[in-house]
Amino acid sequence: MITQEQFRSNFDVAGKRLFFNHAAYSPISRPVVNAINEFFEHRQMGNPLAWNIAVDHMEGLRSNYGKLVGAPAERIAHMANTVSGVNVLANGLDWKAGDHILLYVDEFPSNVMPFLNLKDRGVEVEFISAGDGRVTPELFEAALKPQTRLISISSVQYLTGFRADLKNLSELCHSRNIIFSVDAIQSVGVVPTDVIASGVDFMAVGGHKWMMSPLGTGFLYVTEELQSRLKLVHRGYMGHVNPIDFGNFDQELSPNAQRFELGAFNASGMVGAEKATELLLECGIDSIFRHVRKLIGQFEWGLDELPFKTMYQFEENEQSSICMFSHNDASRNEAIFQSLSASGVNISLRGGGLRLAPHYYNTSDEVDQILALLKGSS
Repeated sequence: MITQEQFRSNFDVAGKRLFFNHAAYSPISRPVVNAINEFFEHRQMGNPLAWNIAVDHMEGLRSNYGKLVGAPAERIAHMANTVSGVNVLANGLDWKAGDHILLYVDEFPSNVMPFLNLKDRGVEVEFISAGDGRVTPELFEAALKPQTRLISISSVQYLTGFRADLKNLSELCHSRNIIFSVDAIQSVGVVPTDVIASGVDFMAVGGHKWMMSPLGTGFLYVTEELQSRLKLVHRGYMGHVNPIDFGNFDQELSPNAQRFELGAFNASGMVGAEKATELLLECGIDSIFRHVRKLIGQFEWGLDELPFKTMYQFEENEQSSICMFSHNDASRNEAIFQSLSASGVNISLRGGGLRLAPHYYNTSDEVDQILALLKGSS
């Protein structure tokens, strides 16, 4: 177990910028950079064992991903990003004309575009809305049809910070024989996650946000039952029982989720991601989430003293690591964003508001600093 102070000491950005933009991307830590550089030295010097070293890191990362979401490693497949994982699901199912998919209207495109691509096969994609930002099971239930085959939702909404009730959504889906899919890029690495307890059938996650990993890393999780129903649209040698038995074209696919992996992989990225996820696991995701929620609570309390407001009011079990806020005069948000950026603050301008997304290395003092800058800009 490592403390928050020890974790912070690994980040060179700390003390140089006020970085509160982890819902967009994360800085990578010094141990991650060192791990990548060490692997590159093997490649640079032509180490004949470089492939074996890369595979060892790949399997270590697979194990870490499983631990982060409460899944066995064999249910994890490496993906380059979230949308690659969602495409495995969208393209792998045996769709029929008239089949119905339910999505939330403000999902990130990664959780929309692969399903929209099914329209030319006669699949209907319907969007539900939530005026108060609360994407509840009741909203989905009211929109169900006899033809509904799949519901896909973000575990945490990137425009509001709303955290979905995955367990009740899965129970709703399974009571109607509907597949339940989750885009979890805005939660894994910061919000405690258990795909088994939540009843998730499929999950796709990119690594460059809350898992603090290099771009081009991520994974999918799929149950054994759903895997058996997914056709391989793309097939590569890494998805087989013995990938390095190159001449054996008759060998079986891996019985595990690994069957969805293709060929030569992003080895350096996976080396870095293994170290990044190892650090998060050593911190403990429960501890990370408590710390982040404390920082957001401090920030929201400070906004009460300023001409700013939080944009959404959610119950405790609906809150996440994202805080959306706005100046009382929303037309000033873009100018405030530019002013903060010029002062070395990294946040996002999203959905007509400003988005604060702290991680475990951020501190209470840094929250005070951004509040002071907001006071000066108002």
